[in-house]
Amino acid sequence: MQQRSLALSRRSVLKAMVAALSTTALPSFASTQSMQRQLLDYDAVGLAHLIRNKSVSAKEVIEASIARSDALDGSINALTTRTFERALSRVGDLPSGTVFEGVPTLLKDLIDLGGVRRTNGSLLHLANVPKKSVAFVEAMERAGLSILGMTNAPEFASGALTDNVAFGATHNPWDLSCNSGGSSGGSAAAVAAGYVPLAQGTDGGGSNRIPSSCCGIFGMKASRYRQLSGEADGGHYFLRTHQCMSRTVRDSATLLAATENPSNSAGYQPVGLVEGPAKRRLRIAVSIENSFGQQPDKTVAEAIYRTIKLCESLGHEVIELPNPVAGEQLFSASEGIMLAPMPSLIAQVESLVGGPAETSGLLTQATVDMARYSQRLPKDARQNGLVYFEQLTREFGQFFATYDLWLTPTIPIEPPKNGYLSHDTPFDLALIRNRQLLGYTMTANGIGAPAMSVPLFQSSATGLPIGSHFMAAPGNDRMLYELAFELEAAQPWAQRWAPHSAMSLT
Repeated sequence: MQQRSLALSRRSVLKAMVAALSTTALPSFASTQSMQRQLLDYDAVGLAHLIRNKSVSAKEVIEASIARSDALDGSINALTTRTFERALSRVGDLPSGTVFEGVPTLLKDLIDLGGVRRTNGSLLHLANVPKKSVAFVEAMERAGLSILGMTNAPEFASGALTDNVAFGATHNPWDLSCNSGGSSGGSAAAVAAGYVPLAQGTDGGGSNRIPSSCCGIFGMKASRYRQLSGEADGGHYFLRTHQCMSRTVRDSATLLAATENPSNSAGYQPVGLVEGPAKRRLRIAVSIENSFGQQPDKTVAEAIYRTIKLCESLGHEVIELPNPVAGEQLFSASEGIMLAPMPSLIAQVESLVGGPAETSGLLTQATVDMARYSQRLPKDARQNGLVYFEQLTREFGQFFATYDLWLTPTIPIEPPKNGYLSHDTPFDLALIRNRQLLGYTMTANGIGAPAMSVPLFQSSATGLPIGSHFMAAPGNDRMLYELAFELEAAQPWAQRWAPHSAMSLT
């Protein structure tokens, strides 16, 4: 009975969302080329409205995305597995009256879609095909999304940039010599390049927000336990959440509402569909330096100070203060939790090949090095990490009693060049650079807070995107979305296209 009432509740929410979002004027497409160009003006919600009103068919929208993906992926390398035929074959079976009504999307290659291989960016799992989709993916498809394939990630999401032996690096549509960020780099690049309007990603330390910052799109990490499970066991990993990267705030807010678990174990009241800004003015704390007390690049600091001025112009109060997090403690704790499964992975590989993992050819050197590092951690490293984050959560409870939000850079540098952090970077250097890139974002994962990277500004030196990172108290996802809508209206970005994108094809 409870399961049925939850299903009815979700169904009624989705119906209300469809009614609320069906307000876009209908275009007229003079030709296929004209349609390809005009479809880029619409986000996922807008495309769904066109499909529902028969201005264009779901098949035509999917075929347009396939054409763009085929044209661009040779240079960007965002995709690992294509499910184009699967998507086209299911067009006739799509649920009608849904919020996304057949709109194409992509999944990060770290989540289960039944019958489609999940490689985790690793040679070890090239033949891994889960039988069943996880609840999060099932909710995406119930909401009408058509899944076109899987996107690239570093092996087992083990780095803050996207590069692996199995598929190579994913290039940034803003500059192909730069990386797209990680670990959801394939999804971010695909959205920035216009393959699809939104794509799923996982965030275990900044993995949705860092690539969003690098690629100039909107990236959200929801509160821990807020949404339906994205894990095969039906649970929730302590650090990792699932959400999307998108060109617009409303696409992300709509997906959150469609994948939300109203009976979540944290006891959070459902957010529902957030449709615009709030009237309330906020008290925003800002820290420019990272958790190690290091200053960001000059152009990154400039972008954050421009974000401060923008927030103040909108009537919000902004107070600058030192970063309240101690980096060494933060990363000792997070590494103790993140790396806990690594020794068993090494044992699995060595049992399989009957020799050292280093010579197996199944794992990248970076993954093996990280696993060896994890074997040297204290046996109670994971438990110590959990204790630290319990304390940090209490400290941030006091912080958020004084401030509504916390603003920082997303990463301290502009989008890095390919090779800055790769599958063969020496371990000591990789550890330093991963900590550098995760220095602002990891806190939100540790305390289970929602956080977002907002693509407000670009570098004054290179024109590359620079994200502004906002974090709210655990459970306060709505406040972030409301501010994001306000910032989007004041400093629009959805039609700010990268040089290597679908817009360059028209």
